[in-house]
Amino acid sequence: MKKVAILGGYGKVGSVAASYLMQQGDADLYICGRNFQAASNTVAKLTTVSRNNTEKAPASCKPYQVDIKDPKALRSLLSTCDVVVNCTGPTALIGDTVARAAVESDCHMVDPGGYDYVIELIRDLEDEVAKRKLQLCFAAGIVPGISASLPLSMAKKFSQIFSIKSYFAGEDVWSYGSMYDMVCGMGELKELGASQAENRKRTPLPFSERFVHFPVLPEPFGKSIAQPFYTKEFERVVKQTKAFSGKCFWVNTGPLFSATLSLVSLTGCYRHPYFTDLSARLLCRVSALDNKRKNTKGYMLVSTITGVHDGKVSTTEGILRFPDSYTGTGLASAMMAHRIVTGKSKHLGIKSFPEMMEPKIVLATLQEQGITIEYISKEGE
Repeated sequence: MKKVAILGGYGKVGSVAASYLMQQGDADLYICGRNFQAASNTVAKLTTVSRNNTEKAPASCKPYQVDIKDPKALRSLLSTCDVVVNCTGPTALIGDTVARAAVESDCHMVDPGGYDYVIELIRDLEDEVAKRKLQLCFAAGIVPGISASLPLSMAKKFSQIFSIKSYFAGEDVWSYGSMYDMVCGMGELKELGASQAENRKRTPLPFSERFVHFPVLPEPFGKSIAQPFYTKEFERVVKQTKAFSGKCFWVNTGPLFSATLSLVSLTGCYRHPYFTDLSARLLCRVSALDNKRKNTKGYMLVSTITGVHDGKVSTTEGILRFPDSYTGTGLASAMMAHRIVTGKSKHLGIKSFPEMMEPKIVLATLQEQGITIEYISKEGE
């Protein structure tokens, strides 16, 4: 049976990925990390659940202690595996460490993070990856990742697209890794965030939308506070769909978190590692305080497309609902790993999640896992 190593397998994202792969039963798992006891506890839980799954032969699941900062130990693990799912973080600190170890060990890789940053770092490995016929998939998460799958799938029904507008909305108790990467990415977001696509070119947002605006999102969110979040991924979506215009926003319903995030951005804390670390820790704390207000509403991706369908102008709103962002990210990375293990993925090379897993397959698989998808269409909008 194929073997999959999940680095950070006992974390929020890793445990979701491990649960999905155990449910499928097509690969033996290593739950990996520096804390052997935490890995063992996760293995015990997964094994108990697996015994109740009588549809498929149960996969084995073992704890494995490894520090990714030890290249020799990491290569020793990956040389025995077919796929590694890297659920460790922050990406800004790990960089290309796991990716290079995977290639040296002749092991496929799926990374919920990675983003464009890591893809550029390992461009020098493209020939070696091609030679070894490996698949290295990055940004296999909820944002980026599934956030592109939704509008790309919806766009298929339109013969011409006038506009795309996307919202990434949620309230989470954020992890240190995710917040560290968020702060590090503020330099790029400062450049791209206050942008829009207009006449198929990136241009500045209207001044009234450069900081916050107040859209009305589907329930249970309702009227929300949105900040511009124009990313490279969204820019690729606009270009791929040939939309004339596009806008993208991030919504976090926690007032303390939103205020702190704005302060971190305005003071430029992302420019120095020391202040990046402090900011990440502060954002984790305020997100936890927001969560104590007991009004957490889960995580929602909303894409609205206006264009021509069946010869008529119409608007379709797609709504994808998750219990939290970690569930979506864990499922995305596990779905991709499963397709590699079973030989269903044929996309060799170094690519992002939307390039390696067709949007319609992503959404269909999510629905099988109980994730709710809703579409609302109106003519003449």
